[in-house]
Amino acid sequence: MGSGVGADGPSPCQLNDPLQFVVVPATYCLVLCVGLPGNVAALLVFLQSGRVRKAIRIYLLNLTLADIFFNLTLPFWITYYLAKGHWSLPEVFCRLAGAIYYLSTYSAMAFMTLISLNRYCTVAKVELVLNRPQGALISCVMAWILCLLCAIPSLIKQQTHQGESTSLKCFEQHSGQRTYAYAMVIIFTLSFLVVLGTYLSIMRALSTAAGTCQGGHRRRARAMVLGMLLVFVVCVAPYHLSLVPWVTDQMSGLACSPPSFLDNLHMLSVALLSLNSCIDPLIYCFSIKRFRTDLWTMVRKTASCCPVSSLSPPLSSSLFSWGLFGTSLPLSICLLCLRQD
Repeated sequence: MGSGVGADGPSPCQLNDPLQFVVVPATYCLVLCVGLPGNVAALLVFLQSGRVRKAIRIYLLNLTLADIFFNLTLPFWITYYLAKGHWSLPEVFCRLAGAIYYLSTYSAMAFMTLISLNRYCTVAKVELVLNRPQGALISCVMAWILCLLCAIPSLIKQQTHQGESTSLKCFEQHSGQRTYAYAMVIIFTLSFLVVLGTYLSIMRALSTAAGTCQGGHRRRARAMVLGMLLVFVVCVAPYHLSLVPWVTDQMSGLACSPPSFLDNLHMLSVALLSLNSCIDPLIYCFSIKRFRTDLWTMVRKTASCCPVSSLSPPLSSSLFSWGLFGTSLPLSICLLCLRQD
């Protein structure tokens, strides 16, 4: 998790790259507007029932926190890319934005792995310490600590450097980053294999127990399998598959060469990686049986405290439009899926 292998772009002099300076910030704006309200709403749903007593809720609560932390770094990177790759804030904010970016990305990956193990243990009725609240809490704390230790090098080392045309670059130092790239790919590969293996086992267990498993539960489990695998395959895999070749190309390529195929592929994968935090709220709908009930309870309480009808027409229309685009969009999809149960 070092500098130069995450939300960074091609060589410093490439100031007209539409992928880096248009597509990526536009994607980040979309993720911020949709992902942050959706994850905050999910966090409130998890916390409104009081004490979190089940292991799965502990895992999902931590996954939600990781996604929120990721969303909170996006305004920094949006500003950076819209300024054509110039960091105008103090250097310490560059360190924090980059470190939290990596911390939240890989802690979320760890929590998704733990969730997959938990779901397998539940379906297959396997007793593991990870399936107990205390074990889940310890596992999450260890995941946060390990990811924080990996992010420490980004915090203690200066991450800004002077680029061409008086621009100040953030997290774009590529020298010596091949080792970090290999480590990140290994972490992803192990997590993906665990998720793939556990969910294939879940589907096999469900097929052998079809007579004793209710149809709604089977559909939810299969949908959860599809959702989790989509997150890894569509959002996470492209970034890690292109990471090592791209870092190698940056270390050996010319300083002012036009964007290469690897440059374009990397920037697209960076944009896809950010979509992870938008898709994660869908997983909550299929992982917790009471999520739908708790969500509607929260919506009713919010509506009773601040009814939209009591506001002026322009304001109520604006709030409705924002709520529909932000919080309600990812959660409404979940409710439509769960309505089939």
